[in-house]
Amino acid sequence: MPTPDKKTKNWKQLAQQAAGEKNPQKLLAIIDELNAALEERENEIRGKSSKSFSPQTSATKQIGRSLLFVDDEPNIRMTLPPVLQTHGFEVRSAASVAEALTEIKTHKFDLLVSDLNIDQENDGFTVVHAAREANPKCVTILLTGYPAFESAVQAIHDEVDDYIIKPAEIESLVSTMERKLLARRSSS
Repeated sequence: MPTPDKKTKNWKQLAQQAAGEKNPQKLLAIIDELNAALEERENEIRGKSSKSFSPQTSATKQIGRSLLFVDDEPNIRMTLPPVLQTHGFEVRSAASVAEALTEIKTHKFDLLVSDLNIDQENDGFTVVHAAREANPKCVTILLTGYPAFESAVQAIHDEVDDYIIKPAEIESLVSTMERKLLARRSSS
């Protein structure tokens, strides 16, 4: 399939070009191109994952893999969900607490991965509570670029399944998600 390779190469080339660019105006133009290429790639991956891509083993097929990803950063929302889809997760994204609450009311999620500070400081806990209220077995993971003792303690008190510091290493994040889902499923 020459088209996907060309598009994959395109966004990678744009990312490398952006990394080396010193001129702020040229950098912004490259970033705009990169965002467009990533959005196109995300749409392509979504099409593949919903039609034919299924890397799941029979053991993981039994585990619910419906995931809500919440983050206010557009670049993170455009890059992480497609990667999670390639690992067999059915991902829906939200950019705000209000969007996340709407998703939770209209869909059942097995897993929530949410930024800690979405619209305001620590409002990721609002999303965690809503997800757990809608599905008490929902695995909840908070991501934060600003770890703090107080929010870590609150995560323990609120029984958040994991508290991960950004940038998260993808394989580690996926491994944690799968482990927590298996543990939750075996405890029921």
